[in-house]
Amino acid sequence: MEKRALELYKEFIDDLVELRPCLYPRWIMGNGWPNTVENEKINKVMSELTPEQKEVIALIAQSARDGGMHDVLVYLTDQVNIEGLEIVKNGIKMANEPFDSGMHYDWVCRREGDSWPDQNS
Repeated sequence: MEKRALELYKEFIDDLVELRPCLYPRWIMGNGWPNTVENEKINKVMSELTPEQKEVIALIAQSARDGGMHDVLVYLTDQVNIEGLEIVKNGIKMANEPFDSGMHYDWVCRREGDSWPDQNS
């Protein structure tokens, strides 16, 4: 496997890990949604919640985002493996399952703070 293809894969997954944090938990735990007419109902409900209730809802919001990211990565992995999808950046084809797992699995591991399998840790 070409070294640059592997680097591209790692960058792709790590970039998605960086994009993971959801804005909604910050709004839930903070001052609510932006103060607009459309958000009045949401902010009214949020203002009535206890800190513990807000924590639970923030967790649900982040879990929903994580689930969506995971599902897209499962889909992309299937498209690559079954349908021949290739991800190419600047003329370099991204490595496909370099660690015999899948984008979704590697994303979860990196999200949890694991090192890449080929790194000494």
